[in-house]
Formats: sequence, structure tokens, C-alpha cells
Amino acid sequence: MPQPKPLTIVLILAVFACVALYVLGVGLGAQSGSSGSGSSLSKEQLGRWRERFVKPEPVSAEDLRATGCVVSAGTVRVSSTRPCVVDIAKADTRVRTVKVEPLSGSRVKVELRPKGGPALPVTVENLGEKRNLDVNEEGASLTLTCMSPMGGECPVRLR
Repeated sequence: MPQPKPLTIVLILAVFACVALYVLGVGLGAQSGSSGSGSSLSKEQLGRWRERFVKPEPVSAEDLRATGCVVSAGTVRVSSTRPCVVDIAKADTRVRTVKVEPLSGSRVKVELRPKGGPALPVTVENLGEKRNLDVNEEGASLTLTCMSPMGGECPVRLR
């Protein structure tokens, strides 16, 4: 099979770039302030495009319900004897982000299981640094397990 010419590859990449810029322009509302007739997309559709291409909002503290652990001021204290299950409630926002940040050098195992939609579960073993996880609008179940061999607690900040 003959290799494509470099000019062909450049033209294909240019077409992809033009399509991507057009989609981003429409999605971010670039046409809404123009002097023309305006965008043909509704405000709801524009909002969905913005959510898809712009940084997702963080999960609010009201959407988090913890079972099997102590919660105080946004910090979850996970016991080394049993896992902590945090339920992330359903919301109107299509995609949200939950920031999981182990504190004081602790290490945790993180399992995120979406409640619905096309998302796949995420498992992170031995997490010791800040990590952002995406949550779809149906919500998710977040399981935190302390990996401390000493038998203490693992403080984890959720935002």
C-alpha cells in the first residue's frame, strides 16, 4: 500500500482544524455577539457545548453524602479498618469534577462508579496526590480505602 503524500496529510489536518475551530466557536458563543442574525442554537444547547469544552464545575459540598467515615469541613477521615463510601447526588450539570486530595502524606485507594450513562468506573490504587475525577449528571459512588499499614486514619479533602 503506497504511503500518502505529505501534502495530503497537511490538507486532512487543515480540514480537521477548521471543523474543530468552528465547533468550538459555536459552542463557546463566539457568534452570539455578531451583527448577523445570531446563532441558530438555543441557550440550552450553547450551555451544553460550553460544559463539554470548558472546564467542568466542581461538585458542591451539598451533593456529597458520606457513609462509614467522619466528615468535617470538607475533609473526610477514612479509617484503615473499613472503606468510606461517598454518594455524589444527581445534578442538572452534564459533567462535574470532584477533586480528591489525600492530606498529611496519606495514601488511599479510590474507586468511582458512575450511577448511569456511558461512563466507565475508575480505580486509582495508592493515590497520594491531588486528582480530579469527572462525574456525569446522574451522579456516582466514590469509595475511599485507607492504604495506611499502621492502622490509623487517612484524611482526604473532597471538593
